Amino acid sequence: MAQSNSWWPTPSGPARVIVPVMAKTVEAAEQQARAIAAFDADLVEWRADGLAVPLPSATLAIIADDLREIVAPKPLMFTWRTSNEGGQAAPGADDAYADITAAVIRAKTADLVDVEVRHEAATGLLAIAKECGVPVIGSWHDIQTTPDADTIVAALQQAEAMGADVAKVAVTPQDATDVATVLTATARAAATVTIPLLTVAMGDIGQVSRVFGHVFGSQATFATAGQASAPGQPDISALRELWDISSRTGSGTDQGLVRRERR
Repeated sequence: MAQSNSWWPTPSGPARVIVPVMAKTVEAAEQQARAIAAFDADLVEWRADGLAVPLPSATLAIIADDLREIVAPKPLMFTWRTSNEGGQAAPGADDAYADITAAVIRAKTADLVDVEVRHEAATGLLAIAKECGVPVIGSWHDIQTTPDADTIVAALQQAEAMGADVAKVAVTPQDATDVATVLTATARAAATVTIPLLTVAMGDIGQVSRVFGHVFGSQATFATAGQASAPGQPDISALRELWDISSRTGSGTDQGLVRRERR
């Protein structure tokens, strides 16, 4: 069944496009948000770990609310990525991950929140999110390698079993075989996992997974309208142009998404 929740909107293309706000200052984050609001993104992510100076949890929750108002009606996703999974915060800031994420959830100042399913605080954060009615992207990142397909499928299944609303896996391929592994695992998981999937092979070599991952069952991708939040993210205008070319040449890539979202 196609997803139509306000926090997980019907995509304006073959997959939902998430554009990140990745800024070192609050002022720059607001400027980026205003710029992104003018693009045809489906969702906006604030990568709060990109701030150069750590801020109190309550302050971050207030800033999230301000950014959500700027990008509305696009849903705002809040993410504080830890260094173990590719985050950019200053040393020692990981200690505040659970408090920051919990504060945003309790304040309900984001439409959905990223929770790293392997973090020791994940179970508690998911419980708080359920209590507060805040949707969660359960994420799992490998910033060094690409595990085998069984491990990727298990990670996506784990996110669903823990109560996440979207299951995300991002890995780092070394060659084309690794990219194929991600796409194969996505197709396998799409046959069994009932929540939306978001899978990514990072870096330049993995760009095909960002452009055509929807054919295999990934329901969203990341693109940029400025600063990227991970290696290999395409420009949003270029991404939509590629999708348009694909559609006009009759490649059938859109049909893969429709089939998987209607199962």
